[in-house]
Order: sequence, then C-alpha cells, then structure tokens
Amino acid sequence: MRRAAGGAARAAAELRALQDLRTAVGSARRHDARVRRAAGISGSQLWALDEVAHAEGLTVNELAACLALHQTTASNLVNALVARQLIRRARDRNDQRIVHLHLTAEGARLLTRAPQPCSGLLVDALRRLAARDLEKFSRSLALLLGAMRQAAPAAAGELFLAE
Repeated sequence: MRRAAGGAARAAAELRALQDLRTAVGSARRHDARVRRAAGISGSQLWALDEVAHAEGLTVNELAACLALHQTTASNLVNALVARQLIRRARDRNDQRIVHLHLTAEGARLLTRAPQPCSGLLVDALRRLAARDLEKFSRSLALLLGAMRQAAPAAAGELFLAE
C-alpha cells in the first residue's frame, strides 16, 4: 500500500477531486459533441457566433477578449464562421483598417436551433457562480496549476483555450 492509514482520508479526497475534474471536462466535451451534431460547428465557434449576435459590430480583438483567446485564434474562428456565411465582416466607415463583425440571417437561424448554453458548459457554470465562490475557485485552480508546473514544468501551464 502506498499510503499509511492516516493518509486514507487524503487519498479519498484526491480521488474525489480527480473524479470531479474528469466529470467537468467530460461534460464539457459531451456538450461540445452535441453542439457539433446539432449545429455543425464547434462549441468555440458557437460561442463566438453568440458573442457576435449579442454585440453586433464588435471587432476581432474585442471578440478575442470576450472569449479569452489570442487574437490569432479568434481570427481563425471568425474565418471559419465567415466561410460558413454565419457572420460577415464590414469595414468601419471612418477607419477602413477596422473590421466589424455582423451576424447573418443564416447565423441567426443556427443560433435558434443550437444547444444551449452557447458559451459552453464550463463558461456558463463559471458565470453562474457567486463572485465569492468564483474567486475561491480561481485561487484553488491557481494552486493546482502551480503544483502541476512543479511536477512537469515543460508540460504544465499551457493555454488550451480553443481548438
């Protein structure tokens, strides 16, 4: 046996936490698969589409901030949505360097039939937490990530925010 009898409670707590993490990640993956089947786009694309719908005319940089993504990743999401004719780009009238994003009629139709929540299960759950609980959760995640970085500095701490 790896642990002494006094460590049994600790081991049980570790296993509960591990199972809870697996449940959260698995649930998010199942929701994304459901989105792909029902809407034909990824969960990240659906969230981006929904953000454009709720903030008509936002820029790619603003979208990136809403999704907590690097601008390049957000730009790739936009390219895919434009290719599917779910959103369209329009240059700013006063500054042609600025491009605004707009929902198309097809994008609006897709949003009406897409599984909810459009932002995904994890984002939706985080939004539902009370501020006090969200801060506590964030501190706990920071501790977990710190421990992971100690165990495997080369692998831990990478940002996996989108596809």
